[in-house]
Amino acid sequence: MRHVTDLRRLLSLTAMVALTTLGGCNGKPALPEAPDAMRAAGYSRAPQIIEVAQAGSNVFVVTGQTIPDARVRFGYGGNRAIGVTSDSKGRFRAELPAGPQGGLYDLSTEDGGRLMYAEGRLFIPPLAPHKAVLMRAGSPSLALFNDDTEVAVLDYDAAGALAISGRVAPSAAVEVILNGDIWRTTSDDRGYYNATTQIEPPLKTETPNSLTLVVGEKQIKRDFTDVLPADNEDAISRVGEGWRVAWKLPGGGMQTTLVF
Repeated sequence: MRHVTDLRRLLSLTAMVALTTLGGCNGKPALPEAPDAMRAAGYSRAPQIIEVAQAGSNVFVVTGQTIPDARVRFGYGGNRAIGVTSDSKGRFRAELPAGPQGGLYDLSTEDGGRLMYAEGRLFIPPLAPHKAVLMRAGSPSLALFNDDTEVAVLDYDAAGALAISGRVAPSAAVEVILNGDIWRTTSDDRGYYNATTQIEPPLKTETPNSLTLVVGEKQIKRDFTDVLPADNEDAISRVGEGWRVAWKLPGGGMQTTLVF
């Protein structure tokens, strides 16, 4: 097994597409406000999700922030979409259809004919909006609200590049033991961490993996199975107490995200 020691190696997750990175930082990146001078130079603020709620068994309500008086689009289910308009302060609210497996949405804002996409694809588990995540091509997924989970999200690709992210104590030493191999990192001042590693390339049959997170005297065990997606299409399935989302990357290929 090859050891992956920095985020640049994780970029093999999306070698066929233009990738985003975390810039080598642990935790959730901040989304700064754009000064007037930057706006005048052409800067546009990508849509940001503020809150996700469940409204009945088949509707999610998503609120967020973007540029003022803009058209905000949620694409889903192939060619379907729902559009809303942000108010004079850039706030928006959308009611989205929730299926039996939750929902997977592509969020964008139109600004002067340009489309600005959110930082990742939004996945909302059924009846669990507090576990909504932004799934990001080439970077660890972001758990938007599930802040008290030591192992919140896990991502892997067809080559076996893998990322683990979650939240522990602030500025804590984190030891990840995966199938007997050890990687170490440190959480940021809010407790968020991510670790990038490598597993054997997934097969068409499920392969078990043994994962243990060690923080101080505490050990968190989170075993999981990896499997190669059956089709080159988005697919959501329940796995234990979590969800597995196999999703298409913008330039081709697949990435799989496990939400715990």
